[in-house]
Amino acid sequence: MKALLSITAGLGFWAIGFSLLYGLHGIGCARGWPATAIGPVDVQRLVLAATWIGSSLALFLWVRATFRTHRDVDRPLLGWLARASAVTGLVAILVSGIPILTTSHCGVGTIGMEPGGAAPVR
Repeated sequence: MKALLSITAGLGFWAIGFSLLYGLHGIGCARGWPATAIGPVDVQRLVLAATWIGSSLALFLWVRATFRTHRDVDRPLLGWLARASAVTGLVAILVSGIPILTTSHCGVGTIGMEPGGAAPVR
């Protein structure tokens, strides 16, 4: 059971981080976070960036722990799978968060959408 948890943990941590990002994006759009600024950054981008950085840090620490502890001589495949899952999860969360920094939020700038994310009235 412990081996199965080790093998799936990296992608499981990614799934949790991605779900948090996705859920917070929806909540932020519904509550109007992009319209509220804290200094030069809107609340939406700040919350999502903090969540992304936190998720990335958690996965980085998991990768580090996995490489230190999973050196099974008796079952090398299990150790390799745990390390591969951890690295894959870290790369996935890093790639998943890039749109936070590079795109607009809540439909702003999307074809057919008005500024603020509202659909045009027809």
